[in-house]
Amino acid sequence: MGHRGPRHLSDLCKLNNEDSVHTLCSVFEREWEKQQNYSERSDLEEDSGRDLLLVSRKTNAGYSLLYAIWMTFHPALVKVVLLRLSTDLFCILGLLTLRWVILFCERQAVFDWAGYTHSLVVLGAVCCCAVSQHHFDKHSRIITANAQAVLACALYRKTLSLSHSSQRQSNTPQWTDVLGEVECVAELVVTLTCLWSCPLRVALCLGLLWGELGPGVLVGVVLLLVLIPVNSAVEHKAKQLRKTQQIIRERSEQLIKEMLHKYQALKLLAWESWFRQRVTESRARELEVLRILGYLTAFSMLDSICMPFLVGFSSLGVFVLGDDGNVLTPSQIFTCLCFFRLLRPPLLELPGLLCVLKQAQQSLCHLEKVFLTEDLGASQLVTTKGATEDIPPDSPQQPCDGCKDKLSNSDEKRDHSLFQKGSGEACRLYLRAFGWHWVSLTSLVYLSVCAVSLAQDAVLSVWTGEAKEVQGLEEWRELRNSRLSAYALLGLLQALLVCCAAYCLTCGSLRASHTLHSELLSDVLHLPVHSQKTDTILQSFTQDMQVVDEELAKHLHSWLKSLLEILSTITLITFIMPVFSLAVCPLIMLFLRIQQSHFSSGHIPIRHIEANPVVSVTCLECVTHCVEVPLSGPKHSEACLTHCLQASQQNLLVKYNKIITESWAVLQFDGVAGIVLFLVSLILLETQSDSGLVALALICAFNIKEALRRYPQAASDINIDMLSMQRFCEFAKVEKEAEWTVTHRPPFDWPRHGEVKFRNYESEASSNCTPALRGIHLTILKGEKIGVVSRGKADTDSLVSCLFRTVEARSGAVLIDDVNITRMSLHDLRSRLQIISQVPVLFSGPLRANLDPFAQHTDAQVWLALELCHLKERVQQMPAQLLHPVQRTSLTLSFGQRRLLCLARALLARVKILLVEEALPCVDIETEGLVRQLIHTEFKDRTVLWLTQNPLNVMHTDRVLVLNNGQAVKFDAPSTVLQQGPLFSQ
Repeated sequence: MGHRGPRHLSDLCKLNNEDSVHTLCSVFEREWEKQQNYSERSDLEEDSGRDLLLVSRKTNAGYSLLYAIWMTFHPALVKVVLLRLSTDLFCILGLLTLRWVILFCERQAVFDWAGYTHSLVVLGAVCCCAVSQHHFDKHSRIITANAQAVLACALYRKTLSLSHSSQRQSNTPQWTDVLGEVECVAELVVTLTCLWSCPLRVALCLGLLWGELGPGVLVGVVLLLVLIPVNSAVEHKAKQLRKTQQIIRERSEQLIKEMLHKYQALKLLAWESWFRQRVTESRARELEVLRILGYLTAFSMLDSICMPFLVGFSSLGVFVLGDDGNVLTPSQIFTCLCFFRLLRPPLLELPGLLCVLKQAQQSLCHLEKVFLTEDLGASQLVTTKGATEDIPPDSPQQPCDGCKDKLSNSDEKRDHSLFQKGSGEACRLYLRAFGWHWVSLTSLVYLSVCAVSLAQDAVLSVWTGEAKEVQGLEEWRELRNSRLSAYALLGLLQALLVCCAAYCLTCGSLRASHTLHSELLSDVLHLPVHSQKTDTILQSFTQDMQVVDEELAKHLHSWLKSLLEILSTITLITFIMPVFSLAVCPLIMLFLRIQQSHFSSGHIPIRHIEANPVVSVTCLECVTHCVEVPLSGPKHSEACLTHCLQASQQNLLVKYNKIITESWAVLQFDGVAGIVLFLVSLILLETQSDSGLVALALICAFNIKEALRRYPQAASDINIDMLSMQRFCEFAKVEKEAEWTVTHRPPFDWPRHGEVKFRNYESEASSNCTPALRGIHLTILKGEKIGVVSRGKADTDSLVSCLFRTVEARSGAVLIDDVNITRMSLHDLRSRLQIISQVPVLFSGPLRANLDPFAQHTDAQVWLALELCHLKERVQQMPAQLLHPVQRTSLTLSFGQRRLLCLARALLARVKILLVEEALPCVDIETEGLVRQLIHTEFKDRTVLWLTQNPLNVMHTDRVLVLNNGQAVKFDAPSTVLQQGPLFSQ
């Protein structure tokens, strides 16, 4: 249905009753109660001292919780064990059937079968392996999702049953950490079940390899074991770098949040370039960490691409050099290469399992501690315990009051992600940012890596053919040494190309990250004050930029590598047996059809639904707001628990459909790979080809399976990543404010007088419901002190927007010293004005930078401004004085002192026009009196506009301008305006 239009939650396949959250939770709670009852009975048989020891031991072990989970899912877990066993056996059997084909071509057939019978056996073994793998992956992922949902719901129920004092006394971890532990324990359930699989696969592979290469196989195994600590060291270093990167990223995120929160003040001060420099510097530190991480990817690429070659080369080298009578055969080469590739994953997984088990045990202990927390508010448990007994499995979600605000924009985000059409523009934007030269070079290097990899197998194949024609021992030694040398040189060349590919990928991705971040920052800073959407912008700088930094390049690497592997493998097979070219077009059409119908039209829409905050895991984290605040009663508790379970139900529904869709598509791709193997084996057996070419073709056909799996998954990931790029494209299209700088700039000392003229001025209405100014026609003389009074702050805000051009004129003009402000750049205008806002704004960073960010004044001038504002002594008491960070200073400075700092900023600027908004009631009378005195003395020859809603605050001005709904109602002396009507006094 996916190709017909956007998919919604109601379109997904429904959960069976036994898979619903309600059913699973009921089973788990019953098993957990049995464990608790068993513990209580055991406690009665022991004395009090032994009792304390037993409880402590259980709490630290977590075995009771693990046993309850096992009893909840044990039928499915037994099925997973059997499926894993069958998968391992069928995988080995599939390789053995291919080996039988090679032996048949060597005239050493294991069974007295015809050629087509061998091909059918190969097809059957491959299909059985694919079906078994499909069911294993599907059931294991479903069990993990079910366990995660059950534990999360049980935790919510337990927490909601506790009083707020109980929650504080329990000393449980933060809920975001607890949800991470839930995921860890859920994965542990399947990991423990299949822990035996790795040793079994290693034993089977080693046994078969020993039969072919003898003791030489131990060299390859030892090399793999030696590489394990190297891999661990690299992973440890990468983990440390990611922690550093996370710290830097959090600081950058705080800067972005500050920029968005104080965006209007930033625009009015014309300090965008200063803040952009700060964000850019922080971003540069993050990119430097990303650069080092990118270079570490070279090792991971070497490990995945070159290590199989190194292991195979060492084993084969020891085999042929150990005895002159050891001559390689095609079956030995096939067995060595394929079984070593099959052996590598379990050997690398085994050391990592120890860390996984240790972390999972800690998570079990924490979760069991939460479940065993004594309930001090047991009266609420009865009310909430049955809150979900009658909830339909897929009923619409009704958030409780604590979550409504956080989910209010979810529908808008959902529509935004679901109805994005086309990714061509987004792809072009990324490739342009990546750099077309890096794109070309990276593609060329990856193609070379694939070509060298195939050449390595070809050298072995040719070697086995030439070995049959060797006559003497010396000729054999010469051939052996030359072919081993060629094989080693190809391996060295492959390693160099892999490092080059990692370098190109890192340089290109860093260039893309830098370019896109710079363009996004520029686009955001050029947005009008009243058109920015904080949530969307913050998402682009955090989540979307993280996709560009870490995900997109990795997915492009996987996509390009898989595509080139598929194309190069098909090309080599077609070269070996040209008749295979007849099947290439139908196979490609079948592959594309599966990808379109089951991935593009099915999997990707589900991924879009999964990104919706209402059904994603973030919704469950959002609900923690309810459980971390004092409960307001049984009704609130019941509503919150209902919301938790409904969110878990919908989240599980999306996961279930995603798992089914992915596994079904992967099964069909495995079917395509099986068809390729069947056709290759059938053609080779019918044409009676050379056994060396048979081995080479079968190795290529066997390896294409992983590439066929990776390619559609990578394409799907890129499609999802393009949504982030689409948001970047949207920001580039949003209408921006006027230019910051233009060629024709006003004189350096403009304005000289500060005379302001409004000539039939009408402004555009801003999006924040501020009324537009209409028909303003008046003149403010130089040095005049004007009081601007309105009933609401919206009218005075409109005047500020007009003078600073945060909204543009619809008609008429504003002249400052007879210069139309619409003809000059925004920075030239805004830097010649100053405003002391009602809420004084200070930015993070040194105190001096908040007064003079561009270092245009000397320290003596800065100290003089502080002295005039009576802040010199206060600043001198700070540890770093002018360089003291404002983050800490803002906590020690009073609201009035911060207002004085804003006045010091205006004193340094020495502007001819100053706007002053009335202070908040929290500012003490003495401080506000000092502000007035300083303005009257230091700005006595400057034009000052006092903006207020209190007529008594402007009785000291020369004239008063009364605004009402965007119109100038009165403009005269305060006494005259007061006598002419009640509007001013009101």
